Amino acid sequence: MTDYQIDTENLLARHRKLGGLKALAASGQKLRDRSFELYGPTAIADFAKWLTRSGNLAAKPQFGQVVQAHQQLIINHGVYGWLQVLLTGAVYQYQRDLNTAGRSADATYLSRQHVDDVCRLGTHIVLNYGAPIEGNRKLLAHFMSGNYARLVNTVLPAVGAELDIELAPEVLESGADPVFRVPQQALQLAVVHELDLRPMDADEPVAADGLSYAPESIQPGEVTTLADATQQMIHELTMITRALQEGSAPAPWDDSAIVRARLEACMGVAWASQCLDPHPEIASVEHTDMYLEELVARVEQLQDRGLIATVSSEIFETRQLVENAATEEQATVMLYERALRQSVDNAAWVILNWVPGLQTAGFLTQLLLDYQFDAFFDEIEKL
Repeated sequence: MTDYQIDTENLLARHRKLGGLKALAASGQKLRDRSFELYGPTAIADFAKWLTRSGNLAAKPQFGQVVQAHQQLIINHGVYGWLQVLLTGAVYQYQRDLNTAGRSADATYLSRQHVDDVCRLGTHIVLNYGAPIEGNRKLLAHFMSGNYARLVNTVLPAVGAELDIELAPEVLESGADPVFRVPQQALQLAVVHELDLRPMDADEPVAADGLSYAPESIQPGEVTTLADATQQMIHELTMITRALQEGSAPAPWDDSAIVRARLEACMGVAWASQCLDPHPEIASVEHTDMYLEELVARVEQLQDRGLIATVSSEIFETRQLVENAATEEQATVMLYERALRQSVDNAAWVILNWVPGLQTAGFLTQLLLDYQFDAFFDEIEKL
């Protein structure tokens, strides 16, 4: 018995069912639903949604090819091997584009976006199809963190070693096959520079459970209630704001790696990236000041409303924007949906890091990441 167990047969059966949907007009809703159940909030599921919205019959065979390619990787290498091949190939392509085209090129941005998409796929698969055991919980946290360097260099190879899965370099390279980028290309996603394009470090500090790192000196005592968590978050955000505004702060807040890790824990990985490493196209003093003002406002919200209400309010507001934009042009709708996706990712990471009790935090995280918003809001009312 290993510490990594996943429902491979269920995933293969779902691939077969999804690949078997022939008539787009007759099975549009099934195509959308089954794609989301299988791949989660990723470009593949968005591709299925776009196919049914547009009624584009000509693109349906492409979707079938994508599903078949994923299915074949699972058959050949198992589920964990599938995820390792996809992410390693995505990272190879991103690093090639970064080195040849530069940080500000659209090709680099799109390759980095694909890396994020594969991390989101890994999150969905482990969360929904993995057994609730320690190894999977750590792997889930690593995927949610989006640290592709740590996943590709250490975490996923270690999983493969435990499962006796050895992938040759040419197999790992196959994850860069263009078929896996078909959904992204078909959607023609706008470049809006919301991504952190800094090369990630596999050796960035991380907690033993895969969550955001926090040295013992930061936490004065055990956080056992939401009120405790709220007060601790207020303290940390106050120190982070001081470190960023003044450029100096007492130890350990004078360590930029700790500031980043705790900012990610308090605000979400994507939010911290936009604050600390904005894309060259949008980086400015005004941009930084805007994020610092938002940190100050977040502290005030925490003081007035508490942790859960503060974190969930942004989800509620962004969801309303998506619903209000439902009749707009397709490109506009997708931009709002991407904003919601980022809000969900940020909130889920904060909840998993801060809500006391592994079971409660995990359940709320799953509801959010599966877009079960009504159930999520019902549950937080009980806290």
